[in-house]
Amino acid sequence: MLREMRALGRLGPLLWWVGGPASGVHQMLSGFVWLEEGKIVGNVTVTRAPYPGDRWIISNVAVAPPYRGRGIGRRLMEAAIEMVCGRRGRSVALQVRDDNDPALHVYRALGFQGLFGTVHLRLDRVVVPETLPPRDGIRIRPFASSDALTAYRLACAAIDQSAQDEHPVRPAQFEVTVEQRLGDWLRKMAGRMPSLRLVAEGDARLVGIVTVQAAAQVSGSLITLTVHPNARGLIEETLLRHALNHVSRWSHGPVVARHPTFHPAGVAAFRSLGFRTERTLLWMRRDL
Repeated sequence: MLREMRALGRLGPLLWWVGGPASGVHQMLSGFVWLEEGKIVGNVTVTRAPYPGDRWIISNVAVAPPYRGRGIGRRLMEAAIEMVCGRRGRSVALQVRDDNDPALHVYRALGFQGLFGTVHLRLDRVVVPETLPPRDGIRIRPFASSDALTAYRLACAAIDQSAQDEHPVRPAQFEVTVEQRLGDWLRKMAGRMPSLRLVAEGDARLVGIVTVQAAAQVSGSLITLTVHPNARGLIEETLLRHALNHVSRWSHGPVVARHPTFHPAGVAAFRSLGFRTERTLLWMRRDL
C-alpha cells in the first residue's frame, strides 16, 4: 500500500490536472500524517464511504513503534473526525482487530461503538471431505438465475441490520451475469477452477447459499456462506463440505473465508472442517 501511495504521490500534479480536487484519487489520498524531524511517523486515511454519501471511513491508522504511547494516534484520529465533521458527515466508521487493546481503548474513548465482527479463516490444504446428506426436508441444488431475488431476500434476513446499515445489500449482488458465466466456462476450459453456487432449499424457499470463487490475493479459493436464522446450526457443515469437494477437484488449497461473528454456527462449521482463525476484525462506528 505504501508503494502504491508513493507512486500516486509522484503523479500528484498530473492527477490533479486530470481529475481535479474532487476526483476519486484525491478522496483516496485524503487524511493526515504526523511529522517529526522531517519523517512521517504516523498516518490516518479518511475516505467517503461508497454509500450512503454522508458516511465516512477511517483506515490505515498507524504510528511507528518508537513513537507509540505519546498520544499521536489519538491526535490523528481527532483530526480525522474533525475533518469529517467539517464535511458534514453523519457518521465515521473503522475496522480494528479485536485483540488490539491499545487501539480499542483509544477508539472507545473517542466515542466509537462496536457493531459486528468479521472472522478471517484459512484452510491451508484441502482434504476431500465426506459429503453429508442434507437433513430431512432440505434439498441442495445449483443456483439458478431465477434465484437472484430470493437470494437477495435471504441475505436481508440473514445479515444483521447493523451490518446492512454499513454495507447495504443490493439485489444486483446476486445476479449471475453473462460475463460471469463466460468467465467460468473459460476457466474450466483452461483447467482452472470455475465458480460454484449452491443453494439449500426447504419448504419451497431458500434457507442457505454457499459460493466458491477463485481468490487472486491468496492464489486459492474464497468461500462465502449465508444461512437463514431459522436454519442455523442445521445446514452449514453440509454446504461447506459440498464447497470443499468442488475445490478439491481443482486444487488442494489454500481456501479462505470471511464470516460474520453474528453467525457463530457458521464459524463453528468452518473450524470443524479444519479452518483456523487468522484474525477477527471489529467494525466500529461513531455517529456525529
